[in-house]
Amino acid sequence: MIDNVTKEGIEVKPGQVWLDLDKRMKGRKRIILRVEDGKAFMDGYPKTKVSISRMHRGSTGWSIVSE
Repeated sequence: MIDNVTKEGIEVKPGQVWLDLDKRMKGRKRIILRVEDGKAFMDGYPKTKVSISRMHRGSTGWSIVSE
């Protein structure tokens, strides 16, 4: 399996905007800064590091907004 591809087959790349689907995050969006070793590093405060295996639709997952 390729490290930078989600379960849904989306290639995670720098510059993409992703929406955090967790209700507690109130619709926060993050921009991908870099991808390394199966993890996406995102902008914002605090800086966010997410395992790409968690980046899929679901109650605590992520959804791509734009490329």
